[in-house]
Amino acid sequence: MNVIKRRGFREPYEPSKIRASLEKAAIDAGYSPEEKREIIERVYETVKKKIEVEEEIKSDTIRACLLTELDRCEPYIAKSWRRFEKKYKK
Repeated sequence: MNVIKRRGFREPYEPSKIRASLEKAAIDAGYSPEEKREIIERVYETVKKKIEVEEEIKSDTIRACLLTELDRCEPYIAKSWRRFEKKYKK
């Protein structure tokens, strides 16, 4: 599967990037990845199942799936993710 990035280029799908993003969001929210390991794994597995059936997927679609799941089970981490994006990804 390929991921279509915001600027239009494609790159191979790397599941480790999703897990790393979730861990970073947990840290930014004030938790250690170990404290939120169960949440991280649950969100990761749910999103993985949704997106791995696609041949190509937009990075924004992956992001939306992640935030939807985080909003459902750990809203504070989702809020932290959005705060980070607002500050650094203008």
